[in-house]
Amino acid sequence: MGVPSKRVQASISTFFRAKSREKSSEKSPEKSIAPSRSVKRRRMTTEARTAVAASAEAEAEAEADADAAADDEGPASGSEQNSAGKEAGGSSQLLVQATDQLEGLRMSSQLGSTHVQLVQRRPGVNYTPLEQQVLEAKETHGDTVLAVEVGYKYRFFGEDARIASQVLGIMCTQANNFYNASVPAPRLAVHVRRLVHAGFRVGIVRQNETAALKAAGPKRSAPFMRSVSQIVTAATLVEEVGADDAAPWLMSLAEDTEGRGLAMVAAQVATGSVLVDCFEDGFLRSALATRLAHLQPAELLLSRQITQQTRSALAAHVGRSIDASESSAPLLEQVGRVGPRVIFVDGSLSAVDQCERLGASNMVAHVLDLEPPVAEALARMLAYLEPLGRGLARGVLAGGRPFARFHTRTHMLLSATALQTLQVFSEPASSGVRQEKADSLFAAMDRTRSLFGRRLLRRWIAHPLLDHSELEARADAVSFLHDVQRSSDACLGAHIQQALATAHGKLGQLVDIERGICRLHYGLATPPELLRILRSLKTAASALPPGIDHAPAAINEILRQGHQPALRQLISDWLEQISAKDAQSGNKERMFVQGALHAQIQEHHDRLQAIEHELQGSAAAVAHTLAMPGFAYRSISGIDYLIDVRSTRSDIPDDWIRVSATKTNTRFHTPFVAQKLVEREQRRESLQLAAAHAYSAFLASISEHYAELRQLVAALAAFDALSSLAALAGSEGFCRPLIVDSKEARVHLVDAVHPVLRLHTDYVPNTVELGYSSSRAMLLTGPNAGGKSSLIRTVALLCIMAQAGSFVPAKSASLSLVDAIHTRIGAGDSLLKGESTFMVEMRETAEIMRQCTPRSLAILDELGRGTSTHDGAAIAFAVLSHLVEMRALTLFVTHYAHIADSFACNALVRCCHMAFIERSSSNDAIAEITFLFRLVDGASADSFGLNVARIAGLPKALLLCAHRKAAWMRVEMESRWAARQARALQVAVNAHKAGLKKATTT
Repeated sequence: MGVPSKRVQASISTFFRAKSREKSSEKSPEKSIAPSRSVKRRRMTTEARTAVAASAEAEAEAEADADAAADDEGPASGSEQNSAGKEAGGSSQLLVQATDQLEGLRMSSQLGSTHVQLVQRRPGVNYTPLEQQVLEAKETHGDTVLAVEVGYKYRFFGEDARIASQVLGIMCTQANNFYNASVPAPRLAVHVRRLVHAGFRVGIVRQNETAALKAAGPKRSAPFMRSVSQIVTAATLVEEVGADDAAPWLMSLAEDTEGRGLAMVAAQVATGSVLVDCFEDGFLRSALATRLAHLQPAELLLSRQITQQTRSALAAHVGRSIDASESSAPLLEQVGRVGPRVIFVDGSLSAVDQCERLGASNMVAHVLDLEPPVAEALARMLAYLEPLGRGLARGVLAGGRPFARFHTRTHMLLSATALQTLQVFSEPASSGVRQEKADSLFAAMDRTRSLFGRRLLRRWIAHPLLDHSELEARADAVSFLHDVQRSSDACLGAHIQQALATAHGKLGQLVDIERGICRLHYGLATPPELLRILRSLKTAASALPPGIDHAPAAINEILRQGHQPALRQLISDWLEQISAKDAQSGNKERMFVQGALHAQIQEHHDRLQAIEHELQGSAAAVAHTLAMPGFAYRSISGIDYLIDVRSTRSDIPDDWIRVSATKTNTRFHTPFVAQKLVEREQRRESLQLAAAHAYSAFLASISEHYAELRQLVAALAAFDALSSLAALAGSEGFCRPLIVDSKEARVHLVDAVHPVLRLHTDYVPNTVELGYSSSRAMLLTGPNAGGKSSLIRTVALLCIMAQAGSFVPAKSASLSLVDAIHTRIGAGDSLLKGESTFMVEMRETAEIMRQCTPRSLAILDELGRGTSTHDGAAIAFAVLSHLVEMRALTLFVTHYAHIADSFACNALVRCCHMAFIERSSSNDAIAEITFLFRLVDGASADSFGLNVARIAGLPKALLLCAHRKAAWMRVEMESRWAARQARALQVAVNAHKAGLKKATTT
C-alpha cells in the first residue's frame, strides 16, 4: 500500500483526538453516536485494521471539515478546490483496498442514541451559515426529509440524518449543532428511492451556484445559495424505464355539502393517467372502499373537514387512525410505516384559476364540465403537486382532452369484497407496490409482452364490459388474432401472419415507453435513458402494419393509430441530433452533434479550447526561463500544467507559485498558468451549465409531441392486451363464450374448470346450468373440502373473463351480461371499524341485499356460521328466500342441511351437492370419505367434518371423542324432534277426539 502521506498521518492524529473527545463526552447522549457492539468488535480485531480505519475515518472527517469551512468562510477558488480534491483523492488511493474491506463496517453502523433531534431553531445557539439555510428550508418543508447538496455530497441534518442512517445504512455523526449523515452525489437517486419506499417525503436542496463562477462573482465570500429544487413522494416517484411495474396512484377526495356524494381525482404520475369520478355512497362508504381497492393509492389528499364516516372508512383502508392535528415531521420511528400516506391540503385557488396560472388554458373548458366536488378534488391535487416541482401539476393537465372517468355505465365495477375474495389481483405489498403472484386471476390471464400493455389488460379485467356491442367487438378482435396465431389457412395471407407476429415480437423489445415519455415530460430522463426511449419509440412507431383487409374494425382502428410514419421520421430526426456513444456514457457536453443545440454548445467548446491552446503555448516561455529545450508540462495527482523541477535548482522566478513537493522535486505554476487554470475552470462550468440547459431544451422539444406519443402508446397497449387474450385463447380447453343480452342473468357452462387452479392441479371439470330453466338459485351442500367454494368461484371468474373479452376454460359456455358480481365468502373482522367477524359478514350481506338485481350474480359461502346454529340457519334461510324472490342469479353454499329440505319443493331453487364416496370400516368408527369433486343433483345429509379433521392430523383420541359426542348430539336432536312430533300428533289426536265427541253430542 506504500507509506501514508503527511496528510494521512496528520489525519490519523486528528482521528485519535476525536476519539478522545468522544470518550470524554460519552455521558452526553446528544454527542455520542456509537456503532453497534458487533461493529466495535470487528474494529478491534487487529492493530493494522484499527490504523487503516483511523486513517479512513480521518480522511472522511477532514473532508467534512473542509465542506463546513467552505460554507462558514466562503468558497475557495476553482483551482484551489480542484487541487485540494485531487490531493485528497491521491491520498485516498493509498487506502482504497483496505477501505473496501471496511465498507460493510462503515455502512452497517447504527445509532446508539434514541434522542429525537428535530431541525428547529433554539434560543442562544449559534448556527453556521449552512445550518441557517437548512433551518430556513425546514421552516417551509417541515414534513420532508431534506438532502442538502454540499460539494460532491448530499448531507442530512438532525432527525433526517438519523432516518438516513437507519434506512440507508450509513454513518451518522454529530457535527456542530446537528446530527450529520451524507451520501455521494452520483448515488442520490438510489438513496432517494430507498427513503421514499421507507415511507418518507424527500426534498432535494441543490446549490444554485458553481464554485468557479461564484469565486469570480461579487459574492465570493458568501455561502453557496441553495433552494429546494424538487420533492419526491411515494405517489410522485417516477422510476426509470428499466424498473418493474411500480406505478402508484395519487388520489384526491372531496365531499359534497351534504356528505352523501363523494368525488375522486386519481393521477398515476409515472404513466400520465388521470381518472375522475363522482358517486353517491352510503353510511359505510362501500363505494369509496371499492375505488380504494381498485387503485390502491400510495397517497391520499383530503380536506380537514371530511365527515366522520369517510374518515372511518379511510382509517380502515390505511390501517391507522387519521388525525389532521397529528404532527407531520419525519421521525425515525416512522421507518417502514405500512399503508398510504394521508396529506391534508386546503387550497384557496379553484381548479380553473390554477389551470390559467399553469398555462393550461386549453383545459379550462374541460374543468368547467366537471361536477363541483370533482373540480374541488382536482384543485386540491394541483395545489399539492405544484410545490413538488418537475412540472407535475402541468403533467396532470397535459392530456388536452376531457378527463377519463373511473367508472361508466358501460363497465361493471367489481366491489372491494369481490376483488379480494375472488383473488382477481394479488394483495398489495407493504410498500404499496403490487406484485402479482401466480394465484390471482390476472396472473393466470397475463400473456402481455410490455408493461404498458399489462396495465391496460389489468384495467380490462378490473372493469368488465356491460355494453354488448363493445364486448362483441373486442371478442371478435381476440378471435381474429387467435386465428392468425394458430391457423395455417392460406386465405389469411402469410405476410399478414408474419407482420402481426413481428409486431408482437417487437413489443417485448421495447422499454416501458409509457413511463418513458412521462420521464421526458418531467425532465427526469438521463442521457442513457433518453437514448433507450427514443430507440424504443422509433421501433414502436413502425411496429404495427397500416391495416389488414377483412380484419375486424377494432383491429384496423388500433393499427391505424399505431402506424405513424411521420412520427417515426420525427423520432429519427431526434436521434440524428445526438451521439449514441456520448449519450450512453452520459456526456451531455458532447452528445449533441447536429442542430442549433450543437452550435450553442460548440461555442463554449471553442472558448475552452482557446484557453487550452494558450496554456500549451506557454510551455515555450517556461522552457526558455529554465533553459530546458525539451520542457513539457506534467499532470500529477490530477493537477495539470505543473512545472516539475529538482528541488536543488536556485533559478526559479520569485513569482512562480509552489504547488507541491517531494524529497527531490518541487512543482510550480506560473502566474499566467494559475490565472488561465482558474479561467479554464470557469469555462468548464459554463460549458456544463450550457450543456444542461441544452439537454433540458431538447427534452422540452420532445414533450411538445406528448399527446401524439401517448396515442402511439395507447394503440400498442391495446394491441398487446388483445394479443395476450388471443394467446390465452390458444390454451388447451378454452372456448369463446356465447354472450347473450338478457333481462335476467343466466349461465350455462359445460366442463368448466377454475382458471387459476387448472395451472396448479388436475382440476375436475363441472357443468353448471342456472337461469336457463326455471331455477334462479343453486343451493349447494356436501362434505367439507369437497370443492363447493372453488365451484362457485369458477362461475364468477368465468363471468369476469367473458365480459373482459376473453375466452374461458370450458368445453362450451353461454352467459348473459351480468351487471354486478356480489360475494360473501370467508371470514374476517375489522378492528379499526369496531366490527366483529359476524358483523362484517352481515354488513356484506346487507350490501348484497341493497344492490342485487335480476341481472346480478350473487355467491354466498356458508352464511350465518359466525353466530349460534339456530340464528345462523334462520338468517341463511331468510337471505336465500329474499334473493330468490328478487330473482338474482344465486349460488348459495351451506352446511345447514335442513335448509335444503325447506327449499326442496321450490322450483326456483336447485339443490345440488358435491359428490363423494363414503366407506365405513370396522377398525375405524369414522367413515372415510373420497372426494369426487363432481356437481350432482340432490342435497347432502352430512358435511363429514370429522373426516376433514382426520385429514388435517388431529389426534385419534380427540377424533373418537368428537365422534361419540356427535353421535350423542345427533340422537339427542332426533329424540327431541321425535318428541316434538309426538306432542304435535297427540295434540292433533286430542283435537280430533274432541271434535268427534262434540259431533256425537250434537
